[in-house]
Amino acid sequence: MKRTFSYLIPAFTLMAAMFGFQSKAMADDWDLKTTFSINQPILIPGHVVLPTGSYVIKRLNTTAPVVQILNESETKVYATVLTNLDFVNNPPDKPVFTFQEMPEGIQALKSWYYPGRETAYEFTTGK
Repeated sequence: MKRTFSYLIPAFTLMAAMFGFQSKAMADDWDLKTTFSINQPILIPGHVVLPTGSYVIKRLNTTAPVVQILNESETKVYATVLTNLDFVNNPPDKPVFTFQEMPEGIQALKSWYYPGRETAYEFTTGK
């Protein structure tokens, strides 16, 4: 009597799919998502002034230095910006933002440093 194992093919296919698409359960910070708060209005690229509050900044992809600035719940995009990359000799151990004084007396976002990364994202205000 010849036995067929055709019932095993769907089971093996299902198991392969389950293991092939399973998460590795390790931190994946490819987007470098950072939540930050400001206690005074700041100017971001695109001539947008962010009022006092909390925001999210994150990288959109890994092939170009494009970042997005959103509200804290990530339901509103304030800016999508092509930045300049700057090499960092001593990467910070926490997120760091730098600002520059603008002629109007308001602070403008100048750069964003992500912890442990050797590159920083530099912004231009267009002025």
